[in-house]
Amino acid sequence: MPAKIHISVNGEFCDKEGNVIQLRGVNLDPSIKIPAKPFLSTHTPIVDDKFFEDADKVSFINHPLILEDVEEHIIRLKSLGYNTIRLPFTWESLEHAGPGQYDYDYMDYIVEVLTRINSVEQGMYVYLDPHQDVWSRFSGGSGAPLWTLYCAGFQPANFQATDAAILHNYYIDPKTGREIGKDEESYPKMVWPTNYFKLACQTMFTLFFGGKQFAPKCIINGENIQDYMQGKFSDAIMTLYARIKDKAPELFDNNCIIGLESVNEPNCGYMGEANLDVVPKERDLKLGRTPTAFQSFMLGEGIKCTVEQYKRTFFGFTKGKPCTVNPGGKKAWLNAQERDTIDAKYNWERNPEWEPETCIWKLHGVWENNQTRGPVLLKPNYFGQVNETVFINNHFVEYYTGIYNKFRAVDKESFIFLQPPVMKLPPNLQNSKLLDDRTVCACHFYDGMTLMYKTWNKRIGIDTYGLVNKKYSNPAFAVVLGENNIRKCIRKQLAEMQKDAKSALGEKVPVFFTEIGIPFDMDDKKAYTTNDYSSQIGALDALGFALEGNNLSYTLWCYCSINSHEWGDNWNNEDFSIWSPDDKLLYRENRSKTPTRAPSPTSTTDSVSTSKSKSSSSSQPPSFIQLESKLDLDSPSCSLETDLSGYRALDAIMRPFPIKIHGTFEFAEFNLHNRTYVLKLVGKTGTTTVPTHIFLPRHHFALEHLSIRSSSDHYTYNADYQVLEWFHEPGHQYIEIRLKSKYRCSTPGSDGSNDLPAECVIS
Repeated sequence: MPAKIHISVNGEFCDKEGNVIQLRGVNLDPSIKIPAKPFLSTHTPIVDDKFFEDADKVSFINHPLILEDVEEHIIRLKSLGYNTIRLPFTWESLEHAGPGQYDYDYMDYIVEVLTRINSVEQGMYVYLDPHQDVWSRFSGGSGAPLWTLYCAGFQPANFQATDAAILHNYYIDPKTGREIGKDEESYPKMVWPTNYFKLACQTMFTLFFGGKQFAPKCIINGENIQDYMQGKFSDAIMTLYARIKDKAPELFDNNCIIGLESVNEPNCGYMGEANLDVVPKERDLKLGRTPTAFQSFMLGEGIKCTVEQYKRTFFGFTKGKPCTVNPGGKKAWLNAQERDTIDAKYNWERNPEWEPETCIWKLHGVWENNQTRGPVLLKPNYFGQVNETVFINNHFVEYYTGIYNKFRAVDKESFIFLQPPVMKLPPNLQNSKLLDDRTVCACHFYDGMTLMYKTWNKRIGIDTYGLVNKKYSNPAFAVVLGENNIRKCIRKQLAEMQKDAKSALGEKVPVFFTEIGIPFDMDDKKAYTTNDYSSQIGALDALGFALEGNNLSYTLWCYCSINSHEWGDNWNNEDFSIWSPDDKLLYRENRSKTPTRAPSPTSTTDSVSTSKSKSSSSSQPPSFIQLESKLDLDSPSCSLETDLSGYRALDAIMRPFPIKIHGTFEFAEFNLHNRTYVLKLVGKTGTTTVPTHIFLPRHHFALEHLSIRSSSDHYTYNADYQVLEWFHEPGHQYIEIRLKSKYRCSTPGSDGSNDLPAECVIS
């Protein structure tokens, strides 16, 4: 089983002896966003009301994985040296039938998935993620069950007509099963995140985090809707977690489950909007129909509006021709009869002041539909009293307090992953009882240019984190030029995110990138016909360069077992999976019988050993040492095979890294173009009998062509785990591992711009 993870005084993951551990792996997998039975991907057309009427009858069993396939996928992940899984699940999967009506069959299925992951040799670390995107799949994303929208008084069947949300499902031809048209009205590649600025999603997040302050009339069963929904959500999460502990305690005893995330990508809704009658200038994403908040309110009540439209250009999002949206008499709110039926079904009693078929924000006096003047905005600054900092440090903290207390009542030993809003500073919790020695800060990062344009631009990049957090007086200052500078900029952004997180939470809190990745459908899916993944390799290598330079643990988004070239990850045209069944033949000719067992911080089996006695204080530069001994790759100790087929951009996702550092990390870099790996550290004082463990994949470093130089030349190579055990002296140490020059091969998309920085060249 994997070793128990601790947190050092410096806020790093470590083993019980204090040796630094790096965690890396994937999110497994995004299929959890959609039901398995019936299979309802976002390219399933909506042809009648059954999509909504049968929402309480779905099952998510077999998402993320079919049970019989779990071992196959875990073994495949272990072949990359990965040791960690972020396991998402949705609120809908647990409680789709109604409030308090849990799907225990699905929970037991999750227990079995985890048990099978744990049963694979050496296991995996797993942490659980209550996942959501723009609230719910019924508002264009994933996460919350349909009944939560009914709880707020919404009629989701009318979201399309009122532009309250955009669903991919509405842009699929029922006859052909393909997307409708290629004009402006077809579903654009990146449109789904704009739901964060539409009526349904913004209202739901405002109610969830700020209902007591901004919607005091929304009382259901004696509670404000904020307390009601937060309570149901956290109860569902903890019901699953407690069931896992009860049915499979060995998952905790064996260090398989290491913790729980607070919630995926929380959002402030309308809170912070200073003027509801304009589109905020600071809004970075404007694409397609872009109503103001006030226009969204009017559209929700069936009032025709002319709204601005934006399109994507090379220079960003620019204003196009306005368009008129006519709801055709439909409203985004339940009428009296519909609401009475819903309330009877779920045993809801509402505050008598809460009128049906009425916009919640009209109910609270934010606007009115005057008989003579028409719609009038009465309180344009209704939500402006709460800025971003206030939201994070108050409204989000109130939610976090609830989930933290419920989690700690069940589990005092595992990690809780605190996730603030995306690319924002976490709350200042230093000296708070909410901050304990098992707290981890969860961060997400996606490069804005790569995400927006779905290509790897070697010429122009943007400091996305700096831009989002207003660190530039002029956005032009956030632009960087040249691939080498773009790579350095991404590395700097991750370093700043880590620094900012620790400034808010303290140095003792580790920073973990629970989501980071790239779209694979780059360059209009060119790679799917040419097998040339150079753009993807370039983008992923830049992320790897940034992560390893800061010694950051991470889980890539994502690994999708049902990915396809046509529909990507089967959700909103996203295609982020590092593996696809449609790419299974891509690396077939390069298959090697590489052991599949995960690198283990406690492995000691020796296969090849070489040493050179010398003092680390020697004034003479060390010579390169070649590992002359050849390994028998068909050795009986290598009992399982690794199938690398199906991985996309394998050169960039399979990377050497320090599994366990016997000392303190200083610097690391893998140069993919030159097939060189450098690690610098400060060794612990005392004995050198405990090595630093480095995952050294034969995919990049064939042992028969390998050369090493270091400050302490005593190595052991573990054939079972592809791990180099480096026994070094105390103090400042380095190791440089490379292929001999005649055996290096140029990587597609690499131009050498990521050569080793001068200050790290060892002479």
